[in-house]
Amino acid sequence: MSNTPEVVLCIPGPWDSSSALADEISASGTGYLLEGKVLRDLETGFTCELVLQRADPELANDFAKAGPHWAKTVAMADIDDHASVAYLVAPGGSREAADAMMRAGAAIIDAGGMGVKVDSTGIAHAPAYWIDMSEQLGALSAHRALVVYVAGADVYSCGMHNFGLPEAITSADNKTEAADMLRFFTRYLLEHAPQFEDGHTFSVSAGKPVYRVERTEAIDYGPGSLFNNPYGAWRLTPVAAEKKGNWWTRNRQ
Repeated sequence: MSNTPEVVLCIPGPWDSSSALADEISASGTGYLLEGKVLRDLETGFTCELVLQRADPELANDFAKAGPHWAKTVAMADIDDHASVAYLVAPGGSREAADAMMRAGAAIIDAGGMGVKVDSTGIAHAPAYWIDMSEQLGALSAHRALVVYVAGADVYSCGMHNFGLPEAITSADNKTEAADMLRFFTRYLLEHAPQFEDGHTFSVSAGKPVYRVERTEAIDYGPGSLFNNPYGAWRLTPVAAEKKGNWWTRNRQ
């Protein structure tokens, strides 16, 4: 796809210059080098753009909004004292690309980064948690790091474009249960790459509610938004209770 979305990570830190950050990256022994505005993984050859900007007085508040689950921690409070902000930017669109950015973000954490805000999703993670997830990529930890679930009139995912996959949308009275179902569904998309077509059905497990899947447009966040998903979305619509059964079937209803 020509309009491959970008993965953008925002990482505050103590560095007073790009050269200071480059020195910390080299000293950390993670196998990364910062060459100008290019962060390079010496083992794999992966590169991404790294732009270092001055401290942002609103950044701590932005992190707290995007990471409410750790907003009251010492790690979040540390962001008040950041001296600069590193932005990592690279094409997404695949699991491999997403995993590579997870590892790159971990390298900046190891060089003194104070947390990671995924600007292409809208979620922020504490530094220790990001390191933990970057060490479990084989267990699809990038899915936890890069995808969120939003409850409004509908419940929908945001962040699957980081993997080159559609989002998922559903309507439900119980928003928590709907978000849990979408979390299972989007992880299933990432892990198994099922060949869904309009009219196929999906269920978390036998005896659980069954949903009909149909392609639809993804949520439009406005021109230029990093949240926009060019791969579209799957809408999951509950089907009649008597049709419960298979976990996932290709049979059309």
